[in-house]
Amino acid sequence: MSSNPFEIPKNWGNDYLSNFQNRAFQNELATFVQAPQWQAALLDVATVLNKCGQYAIEQLHKTDEPSAILLFLAANNQFLASVRSVSAGHCLATYPTGRATVENALYGWYLSNTPEAAQRWNNKPNDKDGLRNWNKEFRFSVLTKKLSAIDNCLPEWANYLHQTAIDFGAHPNRDALYSNMVMESGENEGLVIKVVTLHPWNALSISTMKFTIETGMIATRLFEMSFSEASQQLNLREDLFRLTRNLSSLQDATKLA
Repeated sequence: MSSNPFEIPKNWGNDYLSNFQNRAFQNELATFVQAPQWQAALLDVATVLNKCGQYAIEQLHKTDEPSAILLFLAANNQFLASVRSVSAGHCLATYPTGRATVENALYGWYLSNTPEAAQRWNNKPNDKDGLRNWNKEFRFSVLTKKLSAIDNCLPEWANYLHQTAIDFGAHPNRDALYSNMVMESGENEGLVIKVVTLHPWNALSISTMKFTIETGMIATRLFEMSFSEASQQLNLREDLFRLTRNLSSLQDATKLA
């Protein structure tokens, strides 16, 4: 296998799947070149989350119950998937992984701050009554309410991101059915319905970029609240201030052509 990553293999792009993959990758390159400020914002969040991930990995051998750590590592993994999708213009595919980023980080926060809950979470019951009681503790809305005892803003932020993800198809719902449908003029004054898989740089792309960045930011905030030593050692509070300030400035500066 060649070590040159840009040496295109024979027949690449000649079939439906590799053609889609090629167009998606070309869009990633275009984002890198034509939207450098947004690329830099994604990189900043990814770098902070990777720093958290490295710290978490170092703690694995020091704990008897690794579920919380592994959930944060999963959140980091899902964030990277979101970054690839949104950079490629594969906007609607970004929302399921964005939802997973938020959910994994939230569960990681809860289990790290409630160690006795880890065994209950890992032993999800199968019977109706047991499952009902399990959901009373581990449902997403229940966990966000628990956040309010620590930070009044976090529950609203988490619920907003979670609901936004659902509205754009992270869970089957009516509102998301037509999010990627467009109508164009056809022959004889007719209309043609098309499905847009890879979106151009437009309002949806920008809002999806913002959504992706925020999922990484809230994952970082929840990690900071879970590992106090990491917060100080890694300067996560300063990182979060910078990420918030930069995202606000970026939104103000972004103009659609």
